[in-house]
Order: sequence, then C-alpha cells, then structure tokens
Amino acid sequence: MKVFYDDKCSICSREIKFYKKQGVKDIEWIGIHKSRELKNKKKEEYLKIMHVIDDNNKVNTGVDAFIVLWKKHKYFKYLAIIISFYPVKFIISKFYKVFAYYRYKKLYKPH
Repeated sequence: MKVFYDDKCSICSREIKFYKKQGVKDIEWIGIHKSRELKNKKKEEYLKIMHVIDDNNKVNTGVDAFIVLWKKHKYFKYLAIIISFYPVKFIISKFYKVFAYYRYKKLYKPH
C-alpha cells in the first residue's frame, strides 16, 4: 500500500508521523513534494486530497483513503468500520472536503 501525503503541511506530517509510530506494516509513505513518481499536475491533484493506493492497486481518495489506511491499524480498524456506514461516511466526507479545500487554499493559493 502507498500513502501519499503533503510533506510540507504540518498537520499532515504530524498525522503521518503518528501512524508511523504505530508500526503499521507494509505501507510506503510518500511525501508528495519529494516524490519522483508524480508529475506536476498529478502532484497538485494529490495535494488537494489524500490518496492511498491499496494492495490491489486501487486509488482511494479522501475519506475512502483514510478508511483503507485505518483498516491496517490495530485500533483504527474499528473506526474504519464505523465510518464505512453510508450515513456516517456521507457526513464525514462533506466535512473532509471542506477541510481539504481550505487547507489547500491556505497553503498553496495566493491570498
């Protein structure tokens, strides 16, 4: 599994650091700014919303990306199950989209 994260975002980097400390196995952590895998247009797309490529090479974004990541974790797998239920996922997805939009706008768009 590959987790792409914004390595210039302090919130994102802290969160990934937390996950790394949890010892979740078989995850390749890819800082978007340091990645040579992504072209410039693709980098911008990946900076806007979280991306995880799962073990089946499926690209998961936003809340689905978190669910895939959390399923690998000893305790967060229960959170992944809860958030997977449609009404909860729908609401959380709306909040995440707003957060992601403003995070990206604040970090990368001129004011």
